[in-house]
Amino acid sequence: MATPNFDRDFGYLAPFMDKVAAAAEDLPDASAREELVRLVAEEKVRWARIRELLQGAAGQSGASKGSAPKASAAKAPSPAAAPPLARVSADGVNRVARREAGFTVGSLKDSR
Repeated sequence: MATPNFDRDFGYLAPFMDKVAAAAEDLPDASAREELVRLVAEEKVRWARIRELLQGAAGQSGASKGSAPKASAAKAPSPAAAPPLARVSADGVNRVARREAGFTVGSLKDSR
């Protein structure tokens, strides 16, 4: 199977990330501005690596290797600090999301 050409998509992605980083200037909280600029910079590095991989670059094993900054791994929140995600189980779908975020599952149309 041929690999799809994502050049057009990457052409939209880079300017979008630049706009998000520029929007950081309007944030009143200095620490939020700094964090947003840092996050966008890290995402640019990740997406550049994704593009390289799609173009045939060799993969690297292990999370500590690669183009991603090592600082991001140190600053990543612990799994215990992350909010609970919706889970699929045999007795229900998205229980956590439905209860905590007010989401519903299923059709909103009347079945009549």
